[in-house]
Amino acid sequence: ILRKNPPGTSIIRQVFQHYVIPGTKVLLEPGAKVLIPVYAIHRDSDYYPNPDIFDPERFSEEAKRTRHSMAYLPFGDGPKNCI
Repeated sequence: ILRKNPPGTSIIRQVFQHYVIPGTKVLLEPGAKVLIPVYAIHRDSDYYPNPDIFDPERFSEEAKRTRHSMAYLPFGDGPKNCI
């Protein structure tokens, strides 16, 4: 349920130091805001084939091990995680 209907549809974070996004030449400056589109990530077929289908097996221990660690963010992540 939380994958299909996350309590927050996006997360906004502020950059505190210069950061180059890995694999790119994109430089994030201090003070920049970054939006993480949780709703879109949770419905990305690269992470969740047939994303509109409810499939509890997506959250089996085996599936969790093979999924990107940031592909499921129902409550955010990091020091400002709400739970």
